[in-house]
Amino acid sequence: MSGPSKLHFVNFSQLRSFYAVGRELSFTKAAELLRIGQPTVTTQVKALEETYDVQLFLRSPRGLKLTDAGEALLTVARQIFSLEEQAVGILQAEGNQISGKLRVGTVGPFFVMELLSAFHAKYPLVQVSLESGNSDLIYNKLLNYEVDVAIIGRDYDDPRLDLLRLGRHEVIVFVNGSHPWAGRQQIELRELDGQRMIFREPGSMTRRALEDLLERHRVRPNVVMEIPRDAVREAVAAGLGVGIVSSTEFVPDHRLTGLPLSDHKPFTESYAACLKVRRTLRTIDVFMQLVQTGHGGEDK
Repeated sequence: MSGPSKLHFVNFSQLRSFYAVGRELSFTKAAELLRIGQPTVTTQVKALEETYDVQLFLRSPRGLKLTDAGEALLTVARQIFSLEEQAVGILQAEGNQISGKLRVGTVGPFFVMELLSAFHAKYPLVQVSLESGNSDLIYNKLLNYEVDVAIIGRDYDDPRLDLLRLGRHEVIVFVNGSHPWAGRQQIELRELDGQRMIFREPGSMTRRALEDLLERHRVRPNVVMEIPRDAVREAVAAGLGVGIVSSTEFVPDHRLTGLPLSDHKPFTESYAACLKVRRTLRTIDVFMQLVQTGHGGEDK
């Protein structure tokens, strides 16, 4: 008879140090995160590499980069330490009091602030951090365990996600006070043909919604810039072109005029999402429950 199979294990202190360095791509920041000395972090990562005769990082004067083996190990480490986080949440819970941290990724602060206000009122012991970006960026951060929950502008049809619809939002254009359209109430889609326009960066659902409409109706604006959300407002205010924005995000500004499209209206949708495998983490679960009971998928 053959004996019992060998039990494989990894040194968790070494793996934790690798995980911290892999997240931060910095030994210094990893040491601060773990609250241990940098030499200890360096020694533990080196020991992990030597034990398995593998290189996990490429070191150069420009900084650290994960090798293919390092990328693969980081994916597994994220899952391991996510489970550890769930265990800590269980151990720290006091009755119905929920504490801990919740990292929220969002396509824009306007979509999430009402939710966060309600969440904070109900769970004041949870420390919330917020990160903004376009939908593709936030979606990828969710998959990589860099945020816990996400407010995104698209149904990615990904079976790994729990997804709840928040609402539907009209996309409008806006101009500065010296633009010929500044005194108008609305414009037609065809008027964008040849118009100097400032677009959001690729990955923005606001941009994609308008682009789909422009393509269907063969309208070709002159796109002069592709820049992040906050920069679009200032570029339009400076007279560099016409901008686009979700009506939900358009903040009144004496320098700017918002103009809906009268004939063909583009829309985006917003969703709250988390990874199904992480839904058992209490802070994630109560956030998603709050979304479900507080919004119910109604248009807004």
